[in-house]
Amino acid sequence: MVVLDYDLSSVVNDVDFYEAFCKALREIRKECISFNEFSQLLESDLLKEHISQLTCEEVFWRRFRQLYFSRHSFPRRGLREFLVLMKNLNVKVVVISGRETHSDYIWWDLRRHGLDELVDDVVTMHDLNTLFLREEFPFDKSPLINYVKRKHGVLEKFACIGDYVADYYSCVKSGGVFIGIGSAVRLGVLKKAGVQFTAMDFYEVLLRLRELRLLE
Repeated sequence: MVVLDYDLSSVVNDVDFYEAFCKALREIRKECISFNEFSQLLESDLLKEHISQLTCEEVFWRRFRQLYFSRHSFPRRGLREFLVLMKNLNVKVVVISGRETHSDYIWWDLRRHGLDELVDDVVTMHDLNTLFLREEFPFDKSPLINYVKRKHGVLEKFACIGDYVADYYSCVKSGGVFIGIGSAVRLGVLKKAGVQFTAMDFYEVLLRLRELRLLE
């Protein structure tokens, strides 16, 4: 099985992130920052520091997750070829998103890109409530990863691909091998957190999987 994070990992959609971020700020009557400043903070993983100076982080990010929708996404380089290969190798591909919106929204986006038939399952933080699961830290996906492991009968090693430090912690906590994906700056943040294997696109992800002997 391969577990894919969606936003900023499988697809590039910084503008969608920015729109949800600004909406959440406006709801607490705070002014949004410029897109350039937002991008710099996002790449350097410093958005949480910015929010902590304005309001309660937990409340803000929970609302942000509920406002995050896809409108401007496009697949990261090599995603389609990666998914086709996984399908041909009978590898389960599951998208686990940090959004707290219904999985139908991600299925809609996958259909828009013609990728829905190449993905086996989609779950989001919205499913935590319906499955009576609980996250131990913000954006903790480990309960959902363990759920899909049981659902799809995964007993062997599996890989997770994501762009966020919480994706890494969630994967390792669930017994998976993590591959960080994103820009050079983003990968630098992940490496500082302890991530060993990184890729800038899904062609490089395939190389990492071969190096890890997870892809024969």
